[in-house]
Formats: sequence, C-alpha cells, structure tokens
Amino acid sequence: MTAFHFRPEMIHLLTWFSDSPDAGDPTCICSFCGDMIEEDEMPLRIFRESDNTEMRLHMKCATQVIVGMGPKAKDHPAYAEGWNAFEDATRRGANPYAPKGPESSRIAWYAGWDAAWEKSKSKKNFEP
Repeated sequence: MTAFHFRPEMIHLLTWFSDSPDAGDPTCICSFCGDMIEEDEMPLRIFRESDNTEMRLHMKCATQVIVGMGPKAKDHPAYAEGWNAFEDATRRGANPYAPKGPESSRIAWYAGWDAAWEKSKSKKNFEP
C-alpha cells in the first residue's frame, strides 16, 4: 500500500467522487483541476475507505498536492492480482476489492492493473 502525504493547504481544494470511471470517460475528472482525464493519461487514484470514495489526479496535478509517498503497493499480494487481471483483459472497474474490500487491497490491485497497462502501452510505442 502506498501512503500519500498531502500539502495541508491543498486538502480543502480536492474533490472526492463516489464513482470510478475509466480515463477518457467524460465523468473522469481530476479532483484538483477539474479537467477531464484523457484516455491516454493514467490518473493517480486514491481511495478513502471510510465512505468508499475516490480522488483521482492528473500526474501533473499530483505533483502539486502530494509531498511524499510511503511504501509501494507492489509489495501487497493484490498487486499481482491486478497485474494478472489486466493481462487477462479484465476491465479496471472489475476490482474484486472495490468498493467494500480492505483499502490496501483495493489500492494494490489498482496499482498492479495500472502498472501492467503502462507497461503494455510502452511496448506499443517502442520503435527499434
């Protein structure tokens, strides 16, 4: 699980959402700037267990509101499950730990799926 540390002055500017649309969906908007997250962008998604909501950020916006991160999610067993789910062509929204599973499992599963997607995307753009 990754722990995020936010700039205190930014916290009140962030919006939490009860849905988790895929990037490219018009309802997939950044919690900081409010702009749509395009299909070719990978949003940073942070889930709040207390009310099953999510924050999603463009990577450029994440650098403005986050000051540090803790241990990597890839150390969690659900990370491999998420990676394998992507390779098995499972939709990102099919996370078996969302919305009621443990927060660490949900985050790790999404992180694994996202990492596999990023790796897949980089292979497609590779030119020898």
